Amino acid sequence: MSKGKGLVLVLCAAVLSSGISYGVTPDRIAGDVVNGPKVHLKGNMHGMARPEFDLGRADGNRLIQGISIAFRPSPTQQKDLDQFIAQLGDRKSPNYHKYLTPAEFGERFGMSLNDIAKITAWLQAQGFTNIRVANGRNQISFDGTVAQIESTFGVEMHNYAVNGVVHTANAGEPAIPVILGEAAIGLGHLNDFAPKPRAKIQSHLTSYVSGNHLLTPADFATIYNIKPLYAANVDGTGQKIAIVGQSAVKTADLNHFRSAAGLPASTVMMTLAGGTSSTCSGGDEGESDLDIEWAGGVAKGASIIFVYAGLVTNDSCGGPRTNSVWDALHYAIQHNTAPFVSTSYGYCESGLGSAFATQVRGWAQQAQSQGQTIVAASGDSGAADCDTGGAATHGLEVDVPASIPEVTGAGGNEYTDDTPNCTGPSYCPPGDDPPYWSAAGPTSDTVSSALKYIPEISWNNTSQTNSGTSAVFSASGGGGSIYFCTGVSTCVTNSAKPVWQTGTGVPADGKRDVPDISLNASNTHDPYLTCSEDSQSGVSSCSAGFRDGAGNFSAVGGTSAAAPTFAAVLALVNQFVGGTGLAPVNPMLYSLAASNSSVFHDIITGDNKVPCTATTPDCPTGTTSIGFTAGPGYDQVTGLGSVDAFALAQALAPFSLSAATFTPSSVAAGSSATTTVTVTPNNGFNGPVGFSC
Repeated sequence: MSKGKGLVLVLCAAVLSSGISYGVTPDRIAGDVVNGPKVHLKGNMHGMARPEFDLGRADGNRLIQGISIAFRPSPTQQKDLDQFIAQLGDRKSPNYHKYLTPAEFGERFGMSLNDIAKITAWLQAQGFTNIRVANGRNQISFDGTVAQIESTFGVEMHNYAVNGVVHTANAGEPAIPVILGEAAIGLGHLNDFAPKPRAKIQSHLTSYVSGNHLLTPADFATIYNIKPLYAANVDGTGQKIAIVGQSAVKTADLNHFRSAAGLPASTVMMTLAGGTSSTCSGGDEGESDLDIEWAGGVAKGASIIFVYAGLVTNDSCGGPRTNSVWDALHYAIQHNTAPFVSTSYGYCESGLGSAFATQVRGWAQQAQSQGQTIVAASGDSGAADCDTGGAATHGLEVDVPASIPEVTGAGGNEYTDDTPNCTGPSYCPPGDDPPYWSAAGPTSDTVSSALKYIPEISWNNTSQTNSGTSAVFSASGGGGSIYFCTGVSTCVTNSAKPVWQTGTGVPADGKRDVPDISLNASNTHDPYLTCSEDSQSGVSSCSAGFRDGAGNFSAVGGTSAAAPTFAAVLALVNQFVGGTGLAPVNPMLYSLAASNSSVFHDIITGDNKVPCTATTPDCPTGTTSIGFTAGPGYDQVTGLGSVDAFALAQALAPFSLSAATFTPSSVAAGSSATTTVTVTPNNGFNGPVGFSC
């Protein structure tokens, strides 16, 4: 037996002896659910359910679908879960990357079957219908009327007029039986405020008309060093990426994009997460087009699964909707849809409330236990995530789900030093390019024109977009969490700054800081090309390359672009290392930033500051802006910086194999020979190694 094969058998034996075992989930409800006293659940108020918007009581007969009660693990279960997630990322642990199924997660960390039965019986007694239990046994959903909600949970439901749209939401904190108080986090779907898409659309490669540079997948692959992976036949084949959204998309747009980008044809799997198939546009469809097209454009051989929330009773496109992208994200986790999940939606922490933020963290922890990595846009309003434009009024805020420790927050950068060398009009003549781009032809666009990595600064176009009646903030979201922290009253119980979030530049603030990484996000300088008929009635998308029927491009920016592209990079890395998943990713990223300088491009210039006034919370005295500045190492604008994809893949390869010398150099059929092969584990790898001859 060769030494190599002997090593394989020893390691495999070690793995086989490390199976996961655990007992039956203990019951937590020991008394009467129906007749006992009640207690109010804190943190369930939405930030837009304000007295100044209140129109009074909602119609008691109104049906609300998908109301939910979310449950947290018991203290013992939570301790076990935290340890298990840490072991999943520890190459020396026998549980390294030993992921669970949703059912296994529920059995180990969810509510017991007896407790589920008691809660279900209580809900049935209150008249609720269509009762459903999540696979992870950490959420129960049901349908009911406003009157049933008010009677059961001791809370009034009101209508609120916000920006010309009438919404329904709870006007106070709901109450539940005391006996459920230790286990319950909060109630979902009591309000119909859906998150909005983050994409920044700029309607107008290297254009032969303007000389402007707009990104194609080939450009992205050059800039972030993905091409060596493609050369090694690593293109995402065999990998799955889930994109979550709240609008149906047109397959013609997706097909046009792949054709214009020179990519092979590919079919996106459409998965409806509740409701009926919707065709909402007005930004949602364009957001989903961006996310699907670019995830598949970077990981061009991967299977893309689009999980989208359809409309339910009383929902409307562009208006109130209870079934939203949050439900699509929950579905992708409860059904373990793909190892990599991208979301370009979010909402500021204080606007959502601590209960829902904690609930989403529970989803993210379940996702990690299943081997799923969630990548989320960090927001496009700089350091003031609750504000959208003009002057900030809410102070420093960050975005959920990016602020959740188990989610990878993706911020935004902008290329610098690549501005065409000309003066005068905003559009420069074709061919007048610095060394980072090749020129366009005299009558045709150059689809792959980036020549190498382009230096980056933080993305902040606020000075260009924050003016007039359509003033908007346009900057990389970032800052410190008000919920996942220690030391202030808003921090949720049993939460603290992640132990892995350390290194040069990381603030000693006791808070989970975002973003974690950043990629190009500018909507005015080198934006991403897309194919989308969203808001372009009667105009065919990408009918001539990337140009539409009117000869224009559809180009998009925002951290919406960073999330799906980084999820795609991770899928490529997973294929390169032969993994079944990479979770948990964040500890690995911060460890690599400290030990391997080639993995990240450190962004040290720029900021995510936006205007504020003297009455704005956190607005420094004597200044007119609020936010953070990029600097060496980590910062709350660009995180660890942008990534070199090939360097990341090499750094995560489980082992390096020295060149073997065979003596004799050839062996006749039926004969045998012995050689010595040296295997050097990388980063403490302690898993099985396979060989083939």
